[in-house]
Amino acid sequence: MQDLPYEIEQKRLNGTVIVQIKGRMESGPLDKITQTVLDEMIGEDRKFLILDFSELRYISSLGIRMILDVKMNLQKRNKEMALVGVTSSILQVFHLLGLSNAFQFFQDREEAIKSYEESSKQ
Repeated sequence: MQDLPYEIEQKRLNGTVIVQIKGRMESGPLDKITQTVLDEMIGEDRKFLILDFSELRYISSLGIRMILDVKMNLQKRNKEMALVGVTSSILQVFHLLGLSNAFQFFQDREEAIKSYEESSKQ
């Protein structure tokens, strides 16, 4: 069995699902990440997804496509997502692909949760 270039950790905090991706999102079965994220978001009480990239070292265009697919899937179900801990080099990839406005970026989990809670009250 081949080692994956990434690790996934997930946890739930009330209606928020936090998925941390560590390592490199490049080759290999990236669909495992997609399936893990979407499985975690099943349930009416799970409304907000945070993808934590603070320990992500590299992302390929295929990895970004996977994240875009997750976002579109969640939007169809009236759920939201945010990216946190994105390094400047990975953020630059989003800019180069013209996708920096397609996602919400935050410094950390707490900032993302606070923003989501404030927008949910309106």
